[in-house]
Amino acid sequence: MTEKNFYAGFWVRFFAGFLDTIFLILPIAICSLLLSADSYETINIGKNWYSHTLTTTGDLRLVNLVGYAISIAYISYFLASNKQATIGKRMLGIYVGNRDGSKLTKGKAAMRAFASMITAATLGLGFIIVIFTKEKISLHDFLCGTRVFFGKK
Repeated sequence: MTEKNFYAGFWVRFFAGFLDTIFLILPIAICSLLLSADSYETINIGKNWYSHTLTTTGDLRLVNLVGYAISIAYISYFLASNKQATIGKRMLGIYVGNRDGSKLTKGKAAMRAFASMITAATLGLGFIIVIFTKEKISLHDFLCGTRVFFGKK
């Protein structure tokens, strides 16, 4: 198999991430509603705007942290599984492994999930480098020593 066909490129990875986002929306939305229910109550009983803003800001931080935690747990769980792929990646026939294709440990899968959020913070530049690298690596692949391959485990 040639290298071009072996490593998963930008678009297949992009669409796998899009599918995973769809799967993550519902649990994150439910947690967001449960965690911010107090803010909605504050609006309904008419407390002053300033106290509502403080409550909402605190709730948003908590909601964001829970959202990140759910995402990291989802990605880590599936990447450390025998399939080595999230649901979105499995649907598109790609998987994540170490440089040699071997399975990630739970710790390395969690580190890669966290690093992917750092990659997202680069305004997408950390993802776009996949287009220009021989082994189709993103910033988080570089940081964690991982690769994304075509094929199913």
